[in-house]
Amino acid sequence: MSDVVEMVDRLGHAFLTRDVEAALACFVPDDDITYVGSEAGESATGRDAVRALLTGLFARPEAYGWQTTSATVHSLPGAAFLIAEADGAEHAADGTVEPFPYRITGLLSRRSSGAWLWRAVQGSEPTPEWRASQEPSRSG
Repeated sequence: MSDVVEMVDRLGHAFLTRDVEAALACFVPDDDITYVGSEAGESATGRDAVRALLTGLFARPEAYGWQTTSATVHSLPGAAFLIAEADGAEHAADGTVEPFPYRITGLLSRRSSGAWLWRAVQGSEPTPEWRASQEPSRSG
């Protein structure tokens, strides 16, 4: 299943290099694809809609990329569902790099060539401090 996990990093590299065509090449070639990012409004279904969304994301002054640190893969006939933790990085126009935790989940399809390609993928930024901020104060 290493080929499945490699697709996380391949998509992350396409994002880092802001290469719309390379990102779209990570998806199955038909129109039944979905990409959902971590921010509100970052959701598109269909090749044209995903292309438009990625074009907008890649026009931002900062570039984002990620590298897998761990993954769980559930195999199905001709498909795989993946949950991956990753080290994300925001590359600002001034050259600074801000790391952040990232999580990728999605469904991949195995092509007749044996290659794995995304059918649907979602990226999210886990917030480990959320639970602590929601607990009531124990002072006083």
